[in-house]
Amino acid sequence: MSTPAKIAMAGGFTFDMTDVDGVPEMTLIADTVRTLKSRRLRNDDILLCTYPKSGTHWTWEILNMIVAGKAEYTKHWQNSAWLEYRTEEELEELTSPRIFHTHLLPRQLPESVWKLGCKIVYVWRNPKDCVVSSFCQESSQMWKDGSKDKYNFIGSWDDFLSLYQDGYIVFGSIFDYMHDWNKTAEKLTICQVQYEDMKKNCANEIRRMAEYLNRPLPEKTYVEIAEACSFSNLKHANENIKDQTYHFKWQQGSSGYFRKGKSGDWKNWFTVAQNEKFDKIYEAKLKKPFPY
Repeated sequence: MSTPAKIAMAGGFTFDMTDVDGVPEMTLIADTVRTLKSRRLRNDDILLCTYPKSGTHWTWEILNMIVAGKAEYTKHWQNSAWLEYRTEEELEELTSPRIFHTHLLPRQLPESVWKLGCKIVYVWRNPKDCVVSSFCQESSQMWKDGSKDKYNFIGSWDDFLSLYQDGYIVFGSIFDYMHDWNKTAEKLTICQVQYEDMKKNCANEIRRMAEYLNRPLPEKTYVEIAEACSFSNLKHANENIKDQTYHFKWQQGSSGYFRKGKSGDWKNWFTVAQNEKFDKIYEAKLKKPFPY
């Protein structure tokens, strides 16, 4: 019987994947994800929760600037604080308040998150833009495997979209992810941020995050952070300022994650039939019409 991970690999993904609690994960982090629930956190830890390609690096840098109280880039790179990729020992080396980011579902997170009442910032993006951005990244990046270089994904756009909307992709279904975080937000006070709202008025969303974290700043600082975290400035910082210790083998010495940073590019990719099918899946999973 085929599992989600096996279906994903048969569909065009070239790296090893393993199912963890029904969710496809990269095999290299599978053991970490399995044991993550028992990991000890600190009560002042901050978690940035996003589905891949939803503005993770952007928001993580903003949160670091809010905590620092100034528009100054952190020297350490975002992957040094990736909850499911770093060992507990590595994360212990980070000074408080630690700002982690994760792509995991609520039920996969350490139980101490809920016991300690850690602050959570949840960012979501139009899933159609997410899938386009994911396809462009996975189909253009190469994984260095010994003497061989191979693309992360070798199928077509049609192949990728089919796998993506059925949840046969690393971190599982984006629809399940949004559904589960929406349910969590009904029970707990978390800061919900929409990617498209940050594009429209970044300073305003930075203010909202700062107030949620009980770290209000002068109005001019919100504007300065928004400027420092513009797409072009942040891309330059990641390529020229950051400590690249935690670059992965597939990044080949570049920032690896930055493409366009725009909204609405999905219109250049989806056919009418693909768009209609995607909307129907969204509506069935989230029990509401597609909002974009």
